[in-house]
Amino acid sequence: MTKRLIDIDDELLDAAQRELGTSGVSDTVRAALRAAAAAAARARQVEWLTEGGMADMADSEQRARVWR
Repeated sequence: MTKRLIDIDDELLDAAQRELGTSGVSDTVRAALRAAAAAAARARQVEWLTEGGMADMADSEQRARVWR
């Protein structure tokens, strides 16, 4: 883990802590980073589904490639 020195907007930090249920700065930043990464992954999954991803899952060979 790398230690970093950054400026953080106090009002934004307070809002994030309320939303995430965290209390410390480090916990809040870690939770926000996890939430951002998870949201991006969900968006990619939705995009994959809307672009026909389920059709790939119907074919056993395609499905095997998807799960690798």
